[in-house]
Amino acid sequence: MSLFDAIASEEPQAIAAAVTAARDVNELGPGRTTPLIEAARRGLVDAVKRLLAAGAEPEWRDDEQETALLKAAANGHAQVVAVLAPLASDDEQDLARSFLAAFGTSHAPEYQYDGSALQKRAVEVAARAANFVGHRDPLDRLERHERSLALKKKG
Repeated sequence: MSLFDAIASEEPQAIAAAVTAARDVNELGPGRTTPLIEAARRGLVDAVKRLLAAGAEPEWRDDEQETALLKAAANGHAQVVAVLAPLASDDEQDLARSFLAAFGTSHAPEYQYDGSALQKRAVEVAARAANFVGHRDPLDRLERHERSLALKKKG
């Protein structure tokens, strides 16, 4: 079983065996993602720890220019963020904290929020912060989401 398949299975024993057998724990998958990024995105804290111990690169950026830390934060995985944050720059830590505050238990790719003004504002702040440090995609996604909501209200 490949490392990516093991992470997709979310089975701890499969992940442990795949990490042990892997020639390169930093192998690239679709979108220039790595096993660490995938494990962080899924919130697999034990897999993240295991991959880091095996030499996974926490600063690698995928095609969306996001690190494992940002993927974890954008998907509300605070435990994974706690593991990865000490390995990141101050700016990256700040952005991760913004994502966690904004998205809470929501998942960032859809930029969902419960409609409260405070949470909506937090999402906007996090997206703009991401844009400020060079991550244009979150702001684009937020703008598309806002246009979609506006169209639904009209229709």
